[in-house]
Amino acid sequence: MIRWFARNIVALSVALHLASHANATDRVSFPASAKWRGNAIEIGGEFSRPAGSKKVPAVILMHGCGGLGLAVRASLRTHARNLVRNGFAAFVLDSFDPRGIAGGWVCKGLDRLADARNYRLTDARDASKWLRARPDIDGRNLFVMGQSNGGSVALRAAAAGGFRAVAAYYPWCGAASGNRVPLIVFGGGLDDWVPPDACRKRRQSSKYQYVHYDDAAHSFDVNSGLTRYLGYRLGYNGTATKDSRARMITFFRKHMR
Repeated sequence: MIRWFARNIVALSVALHLASHANATDRVSFPASAKWRGNAIEIGGEFSRPAGSKKVPAVILMHGCGGLGLAVRASLRTHARNLVRNGFAAFVLDSFDPRGIAGGWVCKGLDRLADARNYRLTDARDASKWLRARPDIDGRNLFVMGQSNGGSVALRAAAAGGFRAVAAYYPWCGAASGNRVPLIVFGGGLDDWVPPDACRKRRQSSKYQYVHYDDAAHSFDVNSGLTRYLGYRLGYNGTATKDSRARMITFFRKHMR
């Protein structure tokens, strides 16, 4: 009886410990492979995972050209919580603060946007190496999700391979042609910053899906209200946000190994 009681007290304490750490978020960092202006830097972000000890799949989430401002950070954290609830670890990757270029600097030049697509693809690969090194992550099932410029990076990740599947929110579809791994793209009919025409014209297949929301503008999953930035319309659309999140989860699960 005493052994039974002791054993169950230990089991209960472990369960309470795991429950208390459910959806906990850790700030992490690691060396970046891509130097910045000749200097070695560290990048990182916010990592969260479901409670428990078993290995879980993981999603790398990538912000747009404005960086992790308040509204974008809140949006990606909401994506992360949704992923964790559905059994995925989530890593919100910060590419700009460590380089000192947050606040929209990248948005203000096509050359800056193009450069960002290059070094941020390397950032995504660095994040995948960090995730694969963790004993609680299923390294066979790593995914990428990105918004805007981060979505364009996601397209490049899909073309380059190395991930199980990729989701891109309102990306520039000229960033990459073709995809070696399954890719789902979400675009809006009111997007006048990155019109989704090129995304819509690509042939749908088992490895490529495009989902269109007629009444959605750029940044439709960022809850910052209707506004304009650099002359372009941005605006939250709750219907598109809810539907795209559900579709992304279904898409990733479908393509898990």
